[in-house]
Amino acid sequence: MANQSRFGTKGEQKVAQSLRYRGASVERSPGSKGASDLKAKFPSGTKWNVQVKTTRSGNAASPGSKDLGRLKQSATKEGATPVVAKVSPKGIEFESARSGKTLTPPKK
Repeated sequence: MANQSRFGTKGEQKVAQSLRYRGASVERSPGSKGASDLKAKFPSGTKWNVQVKTTRSGNAASPGSKDLGRLKQSATKEGATPVVAKVSPKGIEFESARSGKTLTPPKK
């Protein structure tokens, strides 16, 4: 199980790096026990609370409804967009936790 946890952490680091590349300041939640794994703030003022899901093959699973609810609730409180980042061998896909639509991080 520790191996699975380390794998998830690598996915989080990959997403954080991708968001930083786009100019965001990114904070990791300690121990990933919170509603979101990462909090990103872009120079435009846009804020994302991100739940990261990682898979070794195929498509990453979506968070469960309880986790999605917590993510949406915490993002609303903080004036942020709740985002699910799905990490697979194909890359990273960002989607809105509210609508399920694909999101593109704001440009630098």
